[in-house]
Amino acid sequence: MTQLMHIRGTRIYMEQLGQEHEEALLYLHGGPGASCIDFTFHQAQALSSSIRVIAIDQRGVLRSDPILEEDAFGIQDIIEDCEEIRQILGIERWSVLGHSFGGYVALMYASQHPDSIHKVIYEAPMFDPTLSMKSLFRRALPLFEQENQADQAQKCVQYIDGSFSPKELWEAWIHIGSLLGNKRDLVYFYGIDPNGYNTIFENIELTEEQWGRSRTHGGRLQEEGKFFESLLPLLAQVRQPSLLLSGKYDPICCEEQTRVFRDVTPNGKIVIFENSGHFPRIEEPDQYTDEVLKFILA
Repeated sequence: MTQLMHIRGTRIYMEQLGQEHEEALLYLHGGPGASCIDFTFHQAQALSSSIRVIAIDQRGVLRSDPILEEDAFGIQDIIEDCEEIRQILGIERWSVLGHSFGGYVALMYASQHPDSIHKVIYEAPMFDPTLSMKSLFRRALPLFEQENQADQAQKCVQYIDGSFSPKELWEAWIHIGSLLGNKRDLVYFYGIDPNGYNTIFENIELTEEQWGRSRTHGGRLQEEGKFFESLLPLLAQVRQPSLLLSGKYDPICCEEQTRVFRDVTPNGKIVIFENSGHFPRIEEPDQYTDEVLKFILA
């Protein structure tokens, strides 16, 4: 079932799958502004055979109502939207699954509303933007070297070794990543041809105006700047059972962030997908479904 739900003065696009009496799982996409399309394409269907799945386009993203110039908006709005959706749906407690930036939001949500959250799943999460951005430059460096682009390779080295703010690194990656052209996808994927991922969107009718909504969403979060703060210190405060799903070749949830999760998360478990990059739910879908269901239903 798909619907536009009235939430805190706007309308949020939401898909629900599965039976209402089953354990509930909320999916939070990354980006910022990426939408839940690539999750509902397969995983939501597969998971809904055993649990209730709720997936949203976050406030202002793609199929949700746009964020207007006069609207106040920040990362806290995403969290409060989630909490109101839970209350409207009549769900006492649900589990939350966040991918990439969505993992950042999931950690904030779980720490602020512990009584609302049953379990937390982080898929290739970004807990610390500085560490994630430097990891991206490390992954891009050999791609530039292979093309004999010495100037771009040197810039990667500067950002890896230099002292830059998370915002500076984020903005630099937008530029440097664009210079990779089609090879940029090779930074994020390992287990599949990136073109296979792009076909997910081919049969979805989307307008340029809707894609513009997502860009506005991401731009406003960058302007606010709160998601540039490291959330690694929060991991020790989250008491709910927590599962980290990480691709062995994921550039975002780098080894240092995985190590901190392992060392400080009170009820944490880690599953490494040996043939995945940043999208294990797509690169190794069957194992992903199994791991999520085992964790939720345990």
